[in-house]
Amino acid sequence: MIMNTPKGFTLVETLVALSLITIAMIGPFQSVENALAASYVARDQIIATNLAQEGIEYVRSVRDANYLYKLNHTTTTRTWLYGLDGTDASGGAGGGVNCISSDGCVVDPTQNTIAACPAGVCPPLRLSTVTYVYNQSSVTPTNPVTIFTRKVVLTSTAAHEKKITVTVNWITRGKPYSVTVSESIYNWL
Repeated sequence: MIMNTPKGFTLVETLVALSLITIAMIGPFQSVENALAASYVARDQIIATNLAQEGIEYVRSVRDANYLYKLNHTTTTRTWLYGLDGTDASGGAGGGVNCISSDGCVVDPTQNTIAACPAGVCPPLRLSTVTYVYNQSSVTPTNPVTIFTRKVVLTSTAAHEKKITVTVNWITRGKPYSVTVSESIYNWL
C-alpha cells in the first residue's frame, strides 16, 4: 500500500525559511547604515576642517591689513594684531576683542567682524540659504543655525609670534566631534 504524502511546505518550514532570509538581509542593511553614518561624519569633518582653515586665513588677513595700515599711517600705534589682541586704535588696552584668552573669539569673514565668546562658549555658525556661506549673522529664515561652532584662540609663543588655534565642534548622529587646526603667525611689521 502506497501512501500519498502531501506536497508543499509546512508552516514550520515556511517560518524557518523566513527567519533565514531575514537574518541574511540584516547584515547588508547594517552595512549600508554604517556606511551612511560614516559618510555623514566624513562630510561634516570636511566642512569643519574648511571652517577651521577659514578662521586661520581670516586672522592672517587681519595681520596683513594691519601691516598695510601701518605702511600708510606711519605715526599710528596700532598693533600688528589690532582687532584681535584687545587693543584700541591707539594701541591701548581694553578697546577691542581679545582673542588672546582662553575664552577665545569668533570671526566672520563674510561680515568682517570679530566677537568675543562669552565664558568660552561660542555661538553656532549659521548658513545662508541664499549664498550658501557660513556666517555669524543673526538668525533669519534664510540664515538658520548649523551644527558647527568655531572658536579662535591666539596664544603667545615668542615676542613676535602667536599661535592661532581654531577649533570647530559639531554633533553628528548624537555623537560630538571636533577638528582643531593650528598655525603660527609672525609680526613682520
